[in-house]
Amino acid sequence: MKKSLFFLLMLLTSFLSFAQNTEDEEKDKGFKRDQLFIGTGVNLGFFNGFIVGLNPEIGYSLNRFVDVGIGTNVNLITQNDPNSPTTYRQWTFGGGPFVRVWPVNMLFIGGQFEYNSIAYSVKSGGDIVYKENRNAPSILVGAGYGNRTIGGNQFYTSIMVDVLRNPNSPYIDSYRRLQPVFRTTFLFYFKPKRER
Repeated sequence: MKKSLFFLLMLLTSFLSFAQNTEDEEKDKGFKRDQLFIGTGVNLGFFNGFIVGLNPEIGYSLNRFVDVGIGTNVNLITQNDPNSPTTYRQWTFGGGPFVRVWPVNMLFIGGQFEYNSIAYSVKSGGDIVYKENRNAPSILVGAGYGNRTIGGNQFYTSIMVDVLRNPNSPYIDSYRRLQPVFRTTFLFYFKPKRER
């Protein structure tokens, strides 16, 4: 676990160092409003139940390779017990920083740390038999495919998993199995049309 976190941090540091070196070579330096973006994604997952949610985010394109920002989430997750009439349900609210690296034009790898607040309940035979509130950190890593035009718009679809595997994570089922998270996101840059 500690080795995975260390490796992830070293990988992110390497990418950001590469991004900084590339940015230093560019003529224009400093904050550029047309590199700031905002948007939202849809979070979907299907297994013995489902995941559905929204993932608003705001970020900044450091250069042509790296995006960083803050992402948030609101998710409803349900899981049906195949051996009884029991349904596990959780509402999740959370967020945290992300980084996406675009090594080639339409593909990226990325990671996001999230801290989630979870309202968990168990329903059996039509009655709620258990309720509790939980908190859990997650580290989502994965890859995606998309279209990214700095100063214009951005669209991507990604698949990620929670490598932290906290038992309370919204991305781990009641049997402690990883559940892949699929997101489709639409983002728009702040640059006004008159400046394009």
